[in-house]
Amino acid sequence: MGIVAMKALLSDARKRNYAVGGFNVFNFETLGAVVEVAEELKTPLVLGLPERLFKFVDVDILGVAMVRAAHKSSVPIAVHLDHGHTFEGVMKAMRWGFTSVMFDGSSLAINENIKRTKEIVKIAHALGINVEGELGYLHNHLATVDEVADYVEKTKVDALAVGVGIHDGKQTESIDPVYIEKLTEKVDIPLVMHGGSRAKLTQNEYRSYIKSGIAKINIATDMSLAAGVTLKEELARQPKANYIHLMTAVKKGVKDSVKKYMLYFDCISKVN
Repeated sequence: MGIVAMKALLSDARKRNYAVGGFNVFNFETLGAVVEVAEELKTPLVLGLPERLFKFVDVDILGVAMVRAAHKSSVPIAVHLDHGHTFEGVMKAMRWGFTSVMFDGSSLAINENIKRTKEIVKIAHALGINVEGELGYLHNHLATVDEVADYVEKTKVDALAVGVGIHDGKQTESIDPVYIEKLTEKVDIPLVMHGGSRAKLTQNEYRSYIKSGIAKINIATDMSLAAGVTLKEELARQPKANYIHLMTAVKKGVKDSVKKYMLYFDCISKVN
C-alpha cells in the first residue's frame, strides 16, 4: 500500500475504534523493526522522527530512508515529523517527503501558538501534507473544551495532541477519558496521545482512551529502553559478539516492544 497521508489513517482508526501507533525511530535498526512488525501484523503505521533527534543523527539520510521504507511497504504508512519546534525543522521534513508534520507550539502563548501553527498549516496543505498541532496546558490549567475548539477552528490542523499521557516529562492529571469524550464531541479531528509508553497505562486504560476518541498514541521511550536492555543482555551472554550480531538482537528486542503496543492499541489486522 505504501506511503499515505496521516489523516486518512487516523480517520479510519476513529471510525473503527482502534489507535494507530506513532512509533519514533532513531536509526536504521529501529526503522526496520517497526516496519517489519507492521507488515507482519498487518497494521497501519505512523513512522515518527522528532526534531530533537536532528542533533544526534544524520537526519537527512534517516528521513529519506523512512520515506523510502514507507513507499516500499505492504501496509499504509504515514511518515511524520514529531514535535517540530522550529520553522526550519518543519520545512526540512516537508522537503524529505514526509506526509505529515507536527508543529509543537504548546510552550508559546496561545495567540502566538495559533499564529505560527496557521503559517505551517497554510504551507503544508498547499503541498498535500497534514499537520498535527498541540494544545495542552494554558496558564497552568488544562485547556478547556472551548479553548481547544477555538484553536482547531483558527488553525485548521488535521490532528491534535491534547493534555493526556506524558507532556514535558510529567504525567498529566487528565487521566479521565471523559475529557477526551467531550473534546471528541466538540472537535471533528483525530486526537493524539503523546508519551504513550511513559504513561505506563494498562491495556484496558489504553483502550478506554481509544474508545473516548484517541486515534494515535505515540511510543518512543520503551523502544529505546528495549534496545538498551537487549544490548546489555546480549553482551552479558556473548561478551565477544560482533556488532552485526548485536544489532540483530537489538532489532528483535525492539520488535517485541512494538508488538506489545500494537496489541494494546487493537490495530492488528486492520489493513484490508
